[in-house]
Amino acid sequence: MTLILHKFILLLVTLCLFSSPLYGSTEAAEESSDGEAFCNSCHEKQAAAIAGEGLAHQAELTCRHCHHGHKPKSFDNIPACHLCHEGKTHYNQLQCLNCHRDPHRPMQIKLPKKAHAECMACHHPQGLDLAQDQSYHSQLVCTDCHAEHRFMPECMSCHKSHASEITEQDCQTCHAPHKPLEILFSSTETPTEFCTPCHAEAALLLTASRRRHRELKCLECHAQHGSVPACRSCHGEPHAEAMHVKFPECNSCHISAHNLN
Repeated sequence: MTLILHKFILLLVTLCLFSSPLYGSTEAAEESSDGEAFCNSCHEKQAAAIAGEGLAHQAELTCRHCHHGHKPKSFDNIPACHLCHEGKTHYNQLQCLNCHRDPHRPMQIKLPKKAHAECMACHHPQGLDLAQDQSYHSQLVCTDCHAEHRFMPECMSCHKSHASEITEQDCQTCHAPHKPLEILFSSTETPTEFCTPCHAEAALLLTASRRRHRELKCLECHAQHGSVPACRSCHGEPHAEAMHVKFPECNSCHISAHNLN
């Protein structure tokens, strides 16, 4: 009699366990009106993450959109990112979790120690600049400068200023970080003091000059770095025609635009 009773109790326990949502009726419970609450009752950490920083994953999806079935009944219930995310080069990355560590917080990005290809998938223009305008920066990987996503280092954390007048805020007046050797003036008001540290000889000649050129800013003649205007663009032909024919190059007599003495 005791043996029969034990078997009966064991049968009841087995029926209760395998008829519970954890085993046999997971899908039915998830598809009910309180399906999200059902998932959240066990997955509290994930529920808090997606509620706080889930963005479109929280606003447009439910758990069942991504997770079909539940272990142990379904072992393949974590989908590949590219099943939803497609159409951009960035989505061709094989290891999405290298940067997007938690899909429930998709934009909380933590970069690997040496990330480059992952970054280039989104930041393609910067990659082209580094490749086409070779400098020491081209030999670095992205995380050598950008230790965290969106972190912008100060230029002077690696580079010394050209002069005491030039501060961190002035660096990008002339230099673009991803092509630093292509010097482009970002403002027509760039002061002469930014030019003289590199062009000291021209600066000394102008300082010693008694002519009107010394009163001009560098950018009034050199609109772009390296550009040298024709004297006639300002002065026309101030001498007799025969002299211009004999001396077509102004510097034949006027040794240098920076030294007209």
